[in-house]
Amino acid sequence: MEILSVGEKIKRARIYKRLTLKDICDDKISVSKMSCIENGKIAPDDYIIEFLTKKLDVSEDYLRYDVKTQFLHNLDKFKEIEEKDKEEFLKYNIYYSKEYNYYDMAFEFMHLLFNYHIDKSDIDASRRLTSEYYEICRKIDKHENEIKYSMDVGRFLFASGEYIQAANHYNNLEKSIEEISSSNKDELMAQNYYYEAEAYVMAHFYDKALDVASKILDYIPVIKKDSNKADIYNLIAFLCLKTDNEKYEELKSEAKKYYDLSNKIKAQYTYICSLELLKEGKIHEFKKYLCEALELCPKDEGNVYSHFMVDYISELINDDDINKYEELCDDILDYAIKQSDNLIIEKAYYLKAKIFEKNENLISFEMYMNLSLDFLSKLGDNKKLYYRYLEMGKMYYKLKNTKESLKYFNLAINLSKKI
Repeated sequence: MEILSVGEKIKRARIYKRLTLKDICDDKISVSKMSCIENGKIAPDDYIIEFLTKKLDVSEDYLRYDVKTQFLHNLDKFKEIEEKDKEEFLKYNIYYSKEYNYYDMAFEFMHLLFNYHIDKSDIDASRRLTSEYYEICRKIDKHENEIKYSMDVGRFLFASGEYIQAANHYNNLEKSIEEISSSNKDELMAQNYYYEAEAYVMAHFYDKALDVASKILDYIPVIKKDSNKADIYNLIAFLCLKTDNEKYEELKSEAKKYYDLSNKIKAQYTYICSLELLKEGKIHEFKKYLCEALELCPKDEGNVYSHFMVDYISELINDDDINKYEELCDDILDYAIKQSDNLIIEKAYYLKAKIFEKNENLISFEMYMNLSLDFLSKLGDNKKLYYRYLEMGKMYYKLKNTKESLKYFNLAINLSKKI
């Protein structure tokens, strides 16, 4: 994976063969020019490359494989890198692409690293990269890169639980997208509307989310991937269901057209159908459909609807008859653990805690509240953590554990200064 310039390759091969500059130049190249080539001050001409391949006994392809080509190759092979090595691989390429002043390459590697941490729910790691990411973006005079960076920032805000800020961010980004002349401008706009609608969903502004998501329908003809079209129809059908919009059946039918595209799409569609059954009060049928949706979604597809699931669990927590979801909660938790989705795991543990509280099983209530808190701490959302500390303080006060109660109230006070 070592990144070497053409000059560095020549120098390394020369030293390996214990040759001096004069030895390899003969009467074909001046020593001063060869020194400049080795130090990267000038690029070698074709005749020099051909001459040196024979002199140093290396392949011509090896010498012509310049730094930028190596970076492009590494971008292509990123998906093949083992999971445990991906972060180090990206950091290495960012460092050397900056060293060689290939900031366009550094930007692409940083984009991958930034989103890699978000996908892993490591929000703090992404936060630590924001200033470096911004500085790299500034060094490239390319509007499309600014759009890409801004969309990543929106994704970061969303993953951090700052849903209204994320929605506003995407809304402000619309004007910038309109100004670009890129061939995929319309697809970018559709994607931006989709993310904005998702953010409003998580903020429980369903009417606003539907207004935004409905705009995407105008862009359906330019969207190339059927899987993206399926995501859009599933999202809008979900919102129509949540808002009692009369277009629900029509949008559900459109989503159904893509049902056999993949298990991911089937899972999304089945999930929406399960919510329809829940709304009709058909708890048994609802559980059957939801469990089917959870089983359909393969791990390698990623967390297909984790944010909708979090929104859904939040609604269950507020149900007066919360006990009826105990068995279902275990199924959701199993799914979340298989997917390694900390967002859903935290919510599932919290739901179980509230069920035990309702049943006055205070020992289990305390245990699951602490499990939930452990995962919430990993997500790095200080605002949610502040309110959870307050809730933990109240819980221990109720359990007559004054020491623990004061501990969590103090944690909340200290955290309030950072919000």
